[in-house]
Amino acid sequence: MSGQQGTVLSFGPFELSIANRLLTKNAKVVPLGARAMDLLIALVEQANKVVGRRTLIERVWPEKGAEQVSLRVHISALRKALDQSDPGRRYIANIPGRGYSFVVPVTSCASQVSENPQPPPRHRVPARLMRMVGRVHAVAEIQAKLAEQKFVTIVGPGGVGKTTVAVAVAHEMCATFDSHVIFIDLSTLGNDSLVAPAIATSLGMSVQTSNVVPALIDRLQDRPTLIVLDSCEHLISGASAVAEELIRRVPTLHLLATSREAMRVEGEHVYELGGLECPPEDGDLSARDSLQYPSVQLLVDRIRAVRSDFVLTDADAPIAARICRRLDGIPLAVELAACRVDIFGLGKTASLLDERLNLSWVGRRTAPSRHQTLNATLEWSYDLLSEAEKRILNRLSVFGGGFTFEAAVAVVADEKVDEASVSDCVWELRSKSMIAVQGQEGRLRLLDPTRAFALQRLAKSDESDLFRRRHALYFTDLFRQGAAADTSGWRKALGIEIDNLRAALNWTFSTNGDAKIGVELAAASASAWMGMALLTECVEWMKKAISRLDDRNSGTRQEMVLQSALASCVMFTGGMTEKSYATWAKALLLADGLNDIDYQMDALLVLWAHELRVPNYAEAIRLADRSGEVSEGTGRIGAIATSNYMRGIVYYHAGRIAEAQSLLELSLHRDDESARQLLIKRFGYDRKVDNLAGLATLAWLRGSPDQARRLNQMAVAEARQSNRTVNLCGALTFAGLIAYLTNPDDGEAEALVDELVTHAGKFALHNYQGFGLGLQAIYEIRRGEQISAASAMLYAGLEKLSAARYGIFDWFLQAEFAMCIALAGRPSEGLEIFERAKIDLGESRWYGPELCRIRGELALSSGEGLAAGRQYFQRAFELANKQASLSWSLRAATSLAIAERSTGQKEAARHILRATHAKFRDDLESRDLRLAKQVLAVSHMHDGAANSMQ
Repeated sequence: MSGQQGTVLSFGPFELSIANRLLTKNAKVVPLGARAMDLLIALVEQANKVVGRRTLIERVWPEKGAEQVSLRVHISALRKALDQSDPGRRYIANIPGRGYSFVVPVTSCASQVSENPQPPPRHRVPARLMRMVGRVHAVAEIQAKLAEQKFVTIVGPGGVGKTTVAVAVAHEMCATFDSHVIFIDLSTLGNDSLVAPAIATSLGMSVQTSNVVPALIDRLQDRPTLIVLDSCEHLISGASAVAEELIRRVPTLHLLATSREAMRVEGEHVYELGGLECPPEDGDLSARDSLQYPSVQLLVDRIRAVRSDFVLTDADAPIAARICRRLDGIPLAVELAACRVDIFGLGKTASLLDERLNLSWVGRRTAPSRHQTLNATLEWSYDLLSEAEKRILNRLSVFGGGFTFEAAVAVVADEKVDEASVSDCVWELRSKSMIAVQGQEGRLRLLDPTRAFALQRLAKSDESDLFRRRHALYFTDLFRQGAAADTSGWRKALGIEIDNLRAALNWTFSTNGDAKIGVELAAASASAWMGMALLTECVEWMKKAISRLDDRNSGTRQEMVLQSALASCVMFTGGMTEKSYATWAKALLLADGLNDIDYQMDALLVLWAHELRVPNYAEAIRLADRSGEVSEGTGRIGAIATSNYMRGIVYYHAGRIAEAQSLLELSLHRDDESARQLLIKRFGYDRKVDNLAGLATLAWLRGSPDQARRLNQMAVAEARQSNRTVNLCGALTFAGLIAYLTNPDDGEAEALVDELVTHAGKFALHNYQGFGLGLQAIYEIRRGEQISAASAMLYAGLEKLSAARYGIFDWFLQAEFAMCIALAGRPSEGLEIFERAKIDLGESRWYGPELCRIRGELALSSGEGLAAGRQYFQRAFELANKQASLSWSLRAATSLAIAERSTGQKEAARHILRATHAKFRDDLESRDLRLAKQVLAVSHMHDGAANSMQ
């Protein structure tokens, strides 16, 4: 029988395929090691003959030979395998001194699987991409996992690059497997039963049987081999069965698969491949920084393939980042978008994606048909879903951004698909890479291309408006609960749902939507918008909701909520307009009519803020005092704290410093935390931060710059911790101002002001940005920069303040700037700026004494004479003493002492300065204190001006 490679030998209940090195019993494989199989074939081919030990050793170990003990070990293993399958029968006899003999009759029959006459190529892997972007770590991780675990499946959504990565891994591991790497593309197969024959064909085997797995097992025993099964998802059952059997039976086999879902079989280890990393949404990155992200690298690389002169500029970097985020970093989607840049340009391509994610854009002609458009890629996956899974996927597209499992069940379950079925479908969709995991909270989401595809399918059904309505109602309930809750955890929970909120509001106010639900949702979400500092967007939604109010909503609490939210946001973004004031006045009337204490206090607070910012201190004091009357009658700690805060703030702005300090301290230390948090939720700012900032200003005015710095640091820290933009900008405003007044040249003040301008500009808080620009202009002059550029910056800031109707600091900024101009050697121009500002030195403001002092310095430097300067300095000193403002008193006394240095009033002026300086007890030596010491210690030569900025 020797040499009969095309036959199957039969003995007892066994069949032995020599060609396929396979032993079976009743169609079941009998596992044998490679050496045991070699021995069996050698003995069966010489059945009933004695085969010498030396002959067997040369046959089984032809290259290096073996000891007799190795032969005995493998003969023993062969006997054991045969005995376990057919106990009691003797197959192999030991012939002492001669060798072994196979003593059972053997017959032969035709083989159904045979070798091709030509051996298969040793290396069957497609060429790798010339440049693969952003997958180096993935390839390395898969290599390591494959070497250790043997069986790895790369899973991920269509177009994410599973095949590209698998090909790269295969090439990297060719040396490890001595080029015995076989790549098999299953995408063209249409039946599960074809998986095993496809593998056999790739191995050079001619298949003539319906069960080729045993032959595969036998063939793969010879040497370590890596098999790559690409695109298994449409044949997942067949691929899973074959893979599990092969990896279990062949110790030397390593298996790498790609699929949109895991095989879920024994021995499999899953590697989930996500999109390429994208720049963060809130990042303001340069082109260089953006190109550190693989998604942007790929976009630029593919754009250059069609437009070789393309260069990513800093201006275009945010647009490129937006395109990549919109496409979730999916390489295929990024490539398809890149192809459009040559036609539309980068900006227009981004706009097209924002308007409607185009799934039909065509890519490379040479790509597989399922990868030539996003639509084809998604259809490939969609067609593999069950009808129930398709229905649930379509319904889930109503969610914008992510969603919780509970939300998915609540919104999409109905009489057609009950909750249990929805649960199963969501799990299946996740396993098939149609649903992605978002963040660490276990939230789920549809990738944007998948959602766009599913939305198209939903729109073609009769379920679109039904499930959009259910989605809107669900989030109306959720945001209503959040608005009523006092726990801080709700703010984060609602912030995560911002995209769902947008999606729901967009539908409710659309042609097919339900405006009634939209009004309810807008009212429920008002505090959430403000809490997230999305003030401009809040304005738009509140306006839409108010425009849909009808007679049934008029005069209701719902109208109050909408009107107050609108007015509050407009106050921070657009300034204190007459329209916003009228809106709040209406809200106060509504609150009075409903006897709603909370909203009475809210309306009084905002109307007070209007008057404070204009500023109209007399009316602001009246409103603050009225709030005190309302709050004292309620006995509510939070309401009383609010009224004390209002009176304290306006009193110090109006120069009533002693009264202000006691009121602010009462508000700070006798407050109700829940009431304070409620105010934060409604209006986005925190009276605790304002109280601290106000007390810091008062501490500086009363001669304690060190205490002022500590209080400002507390205010900024509190604002940062609250993560509220309005709070932080307010804290930075006063921290920067007091740092500037204390020691303008130590760097702290300028850093605070720079942060203020950046942060306020990012969130369109024009009042804070305008103040910051004004201080930046002053620093420009101090550094000796061009006066024209600094003037342009100052007036740009003043214009923003005017547009926001925020006049608190106008005079201060212009007076300080005028003084800087004078110090720069242009005193007449400085005086002109001061006069053009139309500063009323008779109006009571907390920095009123400084305005008088600066006017005196300008009088001296511009030649008006000592008498005029002396009059302004004395007036400044008297006003500062009246206010109990020690810091302003010191400045006025210093200027007066310098001015009188060579007159008969020299000693009187020095006596005033010495007495004023002695009142300071603070450890921090400010610029003013150093200057006063210098004046008192030596004969100070007046060179035109002496002030805090010199």
